[in-house]
Amino acid sequence: MLLIDPDSGSILDANQAAADFYGIDREKLRTMPIQDINQFTPDQVKAERQLAKQENRNFFIFRHKLSDGSIRTVEVHSTPVDYNGRLALLSIVHDISEDRERQEELRHYRFRLEELVDQKTAELSAAYKAGNYWMLGLIGTLGAFLALLSYLLLERYLAHKRLLQAEQRQREILFGTNVGTWEWNVQTGEAVFNQKWAEMLGFSLGELEPTSVETWHDRAHPDDLKQSREKLEEVFSGETDHYDCEVRMRHKNGKWVWVLDRGRVVEWTKDGKPLRMSGTHSDITRLKTSEEKVRQLAMTDYLTGLSNRAHFSQCLEQNVEIARLEGRKFALIVMDLDRFKPVNDSFGHPVGDDLLRVVAATIRKCTRHDDIVSRLGGDEFAIIITDYTDEKDALVCAERISDEISKPLEVMGNEVKIGVSIGIACYPDDADTAEALIKNADLAMYRAKKSSTKVAS
Repeated sequence: MLLIDPDSGSILDANQAAADFYGIDREKLRTMPIQDINQFTPDQVKAERQLAKQENRNFFIFRHKLSDGSIRTVEVHSTPVDYNGRLALLSIVHDISEDRERQEELRHYRFRLEELVDQKTAELSAAYKAGNYWMLGLIGTLGAFLALLSYLLLERYLAHKRLLQAEQRQREILFGTNVGTWEWNVQTGEAVFNQKWAEMLGFSLGELEPTSVETWHDRAHPDDLKQSREKLEEVFSGETDHYDCEVRMRHKNGKWVWVLDRGRVVEWTKDGKPLRMSGTHSDITRLKTSEEKVRQLAMTDYLTGLSNRAHFSQCLEQNVEIARLEGRKFALIVMDLDRFKPVNDSFGHPVGDDLLRVVAATIRKCTRHDDIVSRLGGDEFAIIITDYTDEKDALVCAERISDEISKPLEVMGNEVKIGVSIGIACYPDDADTAEALIKNADLAMYRAKKSSTKVAS
């Protein structure tokens, strides 16, 4: 593929396939005019463009020079595109030298066949005049054989032409869809990737060569390898006919790129083992980022930025299950603000909302990074103290929060004074289910409201 300035003929960009074909590295190609490669004169180029228009062709036939001095016949499909705000020609170059040689070979065969037909026609005429009817039959048979041979040669040429056109269309489609491709010999481990596959990871294809299945394996995220192996086994066992897996791949810059990896077995051994697989790689990083943002929004309290009730419930169930399996302990703290309603009524909802944000920041400051802090709704908050060794850990955290929230708070230019009632329940000492933990923590909180310490367990 070449990107060409239509006015000057300068090559603006080239892909690795073009560099490999011409034997010229991409950086040098970007400094060359197309006239250094195209062996047609300006008049010949103009004539070819006019001929293509007359023949209603969407491609041009040129003669291009390679770095070794050899001349190749190429078929060029050009499309105008926008390139960094300027007009450029996107030119897909396809080597058809062998195709042209076959055309010449076919033309030669056709010429020889025409000579033979003329010769056999003359012999038929002479044999007829001489009464040699057995010769007529022999010559007729030979003529039929030559006609069949001509037909088979023509069919072979047309089939080859159709194959080349199909391959060209496939290359253009893959270029347009911006996907990487791969082929894998399952038995030997050999693998072939295209340039786009390498570019997704920030490499040129040359930087990755020689390639094998280890090229993929070394760059895949370790946590995704098990899933990939399981999905491949489903294909190899015949459970499904296609491989479809989302994996993270390490980019050259060290970041992880999300890739949708798809493929299928295209050839099996005689004893039913997978021999060759082929497939595509699609970069889905933006999609996964968007999905993660949506997921975060669904788990986040819009006002305070803390976890919401739905996420809290999910985390509490998970912590109960993990603690049960691993024999660990954790604590649940629930709290309710005292005198919040008078502040909200006196100063208005904007001040009340900002007060909730100040309280959320205060709670977050008093907890560890791994603790899960949530707003359950209204002026209710909850904390999951993960992996603690003693109930005193939860008490210390709760008392710290109570002390900080009981201090006068600056909210939108107003000094407000509130308090907090806190209840604590521990797993497994106080309850061994999520529902029972919440119930016992709520009961402790109501006891705290009636006590002077404002913290109860």
